[in-house]
Amino acid sequence: MGVALCSTAPTLANGERESAAAELLDWAQGAVRWLLLPSDWREVKRIEDPAEAVNFIDTFWRLRDSDPSTEENEYQATFAARVEAADLLYGEDATRGSLTARGRALILLGPPPHMRLGSEEELAWQSGRRSKRRSTTRKFPVEVWRYPEEELPAKLVGVLRAADLEPTVELKFRLGRQGTQLAEGENTLILVARLALVQE
Repeated sequence: MGVALCSTAPTLANGERESAAAELLDWAQGAVRWLLLPSDWREVKRIEDPAEAVNFIDTFWRLRDSDPSTEENEYQATFAARVEAADLLYGEDATRGSLTARGRALILLGPPPHMRLGSEEELAWQSGRRSKRRSTTRKFPVEVWRYPEEELPAKLVGVLRAADLEPTVELKFRLGRQGTQLAEGENTLILVARLALVQE
């Protein structure tokens, strides 16, 4: 983060506080948004002090470090590598790839071992005079990512098994002119972000 977040001066001018809050919010609105829990967002909105902002980010990553005995935070390094890959692969118009639906999935679950492209039908209204409107169907393209058990985080497999669910994950994306939308799998991705916490 910038210089403002490295300041530890005990008395801060309003400009420094605003700068710290703005930098922290910029960080939170980047790809890390996919990991932020509601409690994290509350803290981001509350923090103004630069030293507190730096401490929040350090703690955020430490709580996701599965092996604190090593110098490197492996989770943070994997996250950064996946963000870079998502930016290269899934950019849409002016939106960075890591901020798109497929970018989010890549960041949280890694590259899909199995991918299927296809189409699905949806109900639509055919235009015309009100008395002549009728329903019809139209096709739209979809992309399905499938993760078998061996490609999923162990904690996620444990949760799925405990719920008597098949330990596989499928995510469905609807591809459209205005970007790609996640059609199925939202709850799974929310769960994966929560399970990234090593300690509460």
